[in-house]
Amino acid sequence: MVMDEKQATLGAKLAQRLDFNFHDSEPALGLEAHRRKLESWFLEFAQYETVKLHTFEKSPHVFAWSTTGLTEDVAWDSKSLFIHGQRVFILSAEVHPWRIIPGADAQYWRDVFEKIAANGFNTVSFYTSWATHYPTRDSEGDFAEGTYRDIQLFIDEAKKAGLWLIARPGPYINAETTGGGFPGWVGTIPGSLRTNNEEYTKTWIPYMTKISKLVAANQITQGGPIIMIQAENEFTEGSTKSPYMQQIIDLYRANGVVIHKATTHNDQHEGINGNYSPDHTDVGAVDIYCADSYPQGKTQWNSPSTVYWWAHQKLAFNNPLCLAEFSGGFLLNWGSTAMGGTGYEKYSRDSDGLTNAEYDIYMLYGGTNWGQTSAPVTYSSYDYGGGISENRVIRRKMQEMRQQGLFVRVSREFQGTIQVANGTNYTTSDSVLTYELLNEETNARFYIIRQNDGTSTSTITTKLNITTSRGPGLIPAVGDLTLDGHDSKILPVDYTFGVSGTKILYSTSEIFTWTTIDGRDYIVFYAKSGQTGETAFLSSSAAKIDTFGAETSVQLSSENGVVTIRYALGVAQFLHLDIGGGGISVIILDKETAYAWHAPIIPAQGTFGNYFSIGTNESVLVSGPYLVRSAAIHGDTLAFVGDLNATGPAIQKIEVIAPSAVGQVTWNGKLVSVQRTAHRSLVGSVGEGAPTIDPPVLNNWIVSGSLPEINIDFDDSDFTLADQTTTNITNLPPTAGDKVLYSQQYEFYGGNIIFRGHFNATGLETGVSLDVFGGYAFAYTAWLNSVFLGSNQGTASVSERKDTWVIPGGTLRVGENNVLVVLMDHTGFSSLLVNGGKEPRGIRGYSFVGANTTFMEWRLQGNQGSAKNAADMFRGYLNEGGLYGERVGAHLPGFPTTDWVVGSPMEGLKSAGVNFYRTTFDLNIPEGYDVPIALSITPSASTSRFRAQIYINGWQFGKYVNDIGPQTLFALPAAVLKLKGTNTLAISLWSLDASGAAIAGLELVKEGIFATSLDASDYKTPDYADQSRPEPAFYDPM
Repeated sequence: MVMDEKQATLGAKLAQRLDFNFHDSEPALGLEAHRRKLESWFLEFAQYETVKLHTFEKSPHVFAWSTTGLTEDVAWDSKSLFIHGQRVFILSAEVHPWRIIPGADAQYWRDVFEKIAANGFNTVSFYTSWATHYPTRDSEGDFAEGTYRDIQLFIDEAKKAGLWLIARPGPYINAETTGGGFPGWVGTIPGSLRTNNEEYTKTWIPYMTKISKLVAANQITQGGPIIMIQAENEFTEGSTKSPYMQQIIDLYRANGVVIHKATTHNDQHEGINGNYSPDHTDVGAVDIYCADSYPQGKTQWNSPSTVYWWAHQKLAFNNPLCLAEFSGGFLLNWGSTAMGGTGYEKYSRDSDGLTNAEYDIYMLYGGTNWGQTSAPVTYSSYDYGGGISENRVIRRKMQEMRQQGLFVRVSREFQGTIQVANGTNYTTSDSVLTYELLNEETNARFYIIRQNDGTSTSTITTKLNITTSRGPGLIPAVGDLTLDGHDSKILPVDYTFGVSGTKILYSTSEIFTWTTIDGRDYIVFYAKSGQTGETAFLSSSAAKIDTFGAETSVQLSSENGVVTIRYALGVAQFLHLDIGGGGISVIILDKETAYAWHAPIIPAQGTFGNYFSIGTNESVLVSGPYLVRSAAIHGDTLAFVGDLNATGPAIQKIEVIAPSAVGQVTWNGKLVSVQRTAHRSLVGSVGEGAPTIDPPVLNNWIVSGSLPEINIDFDDSDFTLADQTTTNITNLPPTAGDKVLYSQQYEFYGGNIIFRGHFNATGLETGVSLDVFGGYAFAYTAWLNSVFLGSNQGTASVSERKDTWVIPGGTLRVGENNVLVVLMDHTGFSSLLVNGGKEPRGIRGYSFVGANTTFMEWRLQGNQGSAKNAADMFRGYLNEGGLYGERVGAHLPGFPTTDWVVGSPMEGLKSAGVNFYRTTFDLNIPEGYDVPIALSITPSASTSRFRAQIYINGWQFGKYVNDIGPQTLFALPAAVLKLKGTNTLAISLWSLDASGAAIAGLELVKEGIFATSLDASDYKTPDYADQSRPEPAFYDPM
């Protein structure tokens, strides 16, 4: 940083009061202790701090910027971020570490990261879930290497892919994960959560200290990829909340976090409230204020929101406009759509246009709510309709995002814009909404147009009024602009690109990207096939056009220093334009063809050599492949690493535009025979055709009963004694009974929970009343002395059921021990938006009808060993619940099944109860192929009430609820499959009805075949022999 004399003097004065050296890059320990004393001092210095000047590489323009005062590696102004002095538009993809198992060499994290980077994104935003790292209050933090809890490995893989990171540790994250990220034990403390309650503060300090130190070690100032960190999540201000927010910020600083957004915040409701905005508040104020917005609905496209810029100007005017979460799909709840697939298929559509400077797609890759990691609002799939499917397949909407991302990546003028206005008065059709963006330094403009009615699927034609350096105009001069349905377009005006400094006066086609190769500028335009394009360039002389001998639709005209080309979109067209003494190469593509084009960067040396604009500006163009993971030039060889969609043609054309020194091309290490075309590209063919890969048929099922606990003589002495009589969940206290039966008070935090209550019957008992609280879509079943009493379950909006069950005649054992058994499906802890995060999971009340009989004893059981001593520490305490089959390890490979009998889940149960089923199947996925596999369930009649859990090689990757739904397709991640070996599939089947239940059908399906460079090594995880489990016994199927 360069300072004038007065600025340096004031800075030194301020630094002395801050107790650190102004010229030192390291923050002082005393910094935050003085924070709130600085206001009067800082005002004097701020007039200089906010006008510091920095000249950026390849830009003649000067910008004002701001920093945290602790580092200049990341800075910002009201338009965008700067990273290492470069203006950067943050296009971010939301990915959560625990929702994808990393694999043997973290290859599946790497796979997702490489797909994100290859499709135009430069950043990944990630939550960390406190619940996955701190199973108990006395835990020291579980970040086991090589597991989904290895956050350092996650960070390292993101950096390898050339992605910046935004860390979002919470403590509260929501994310539709259990407890909103809070471990189950947190809700049992005295007092309120997410406040400055001292008891609550004690709970989060250890976790946030560990995470903030991890972030500090990996922030950009230390050569790491983390550029931002968020404090809390979707949080409002308040007398007990704002001090808590400040505590988090202070902790970040105390642990060495110096990056900007060292505090950021994602306010709800499109950013119209200004919670914790630095321009709006004091205590708890963050460096950059962001908003969350989910403008699209569950059933239809909504009309676009126009509030973002207004809210930004009003509430966070010194910050760049930031959307920390913007819907990449939509969250679905239990039963919220028709049965079938993952439920998210209808959201797998194109995305909206970009209108702000920091933009995170939530979710870009959603993954899976495996085990007990989900909150009760949703089910196993967290696909979200993202650009990458739950099973890691790139969707069509991702290709749309790539077109936007590659444009923004190279468009520095776009990155520094403000919004002038928006409205329907820009076009000759009032059915079109236009946003006008302006770069005040260069006077470049961008007009983003789309239909004003977000639900419309009609086709509209119009003309657009624009302001240019040559005056106002109506474009196109010939023909019309066309918007089909949900289309949007980003149309440039006075747009400068390349080393030639060529200026586009306007274009009715969008810019895909541009690059400079051998000193020649290449620019790619696109629009839908059948439409026409009109692009005008400023030129100081008459233009010449060279179509390289090919037929073309391009028409050239030149008048008053403006060279205009008009063309039809269809077949790819290549031309060279000589304008103003300089030459540019123009590629014109229809949109579908453009979906197959990529612009991989050529990395340079250095810490950030694979980060575009920071470490390298070099890229090449390539068309044809499904995915280009990386490109590198070694001498005369251009080496590509990537994937092909092997369900397409056996041999696929590849076309490359690269430096003239490149004479050879390799694809995944194999030499590609190429020829040079007249328009200076290299063309060749890749691929060998896909082998026949069909998943095996599931047969040879075996079965054992899995509910011995209903037998009166079952020995439950190893179960946890329920001896507590008080609770800190005072908002929802017990309604009846002398013992508290809230499972979280006994360190059971999810899945199936079994309660056994012992009482001495008088014979006067005629019924039993139960109040059971299990979360949305939960279920429970009750038995008395092995006799079925009844079942009930929640819905997408009901978490608690109160029932009175009649005791059938002859059930009671008068004067003897009787046992009431309740099996409950705990569907996760609610977010803190519901009942302040304090909700019981278990039996809230219990009593008898007809007598005042009391229970002598209650015992309960969840996952084996509870959270404190879980039997499976590798997969974690949230992987399994308390069913007998789960506790003894019947879901694990290698479990002894000598005594089990033949029986399949398609035959099912004959009564209410639980059976456990197992089978094995072999996969033989050829080397070099990625074949996503899923389990498809054929629904039974909707009147049949049953639920099933799916275990693959010991991992629980699905919960199926037949009468609620909607999910019937369950991804079986490659990370947990044995791709060249034997796999163990286990199903727990619980019938809630006396008549029993059966699954109509089970089938393995593939979701694509991809010729890949991805490593397919199996993930070595503990099997049955590696764990300590109770001695198993066989029980007759129910």
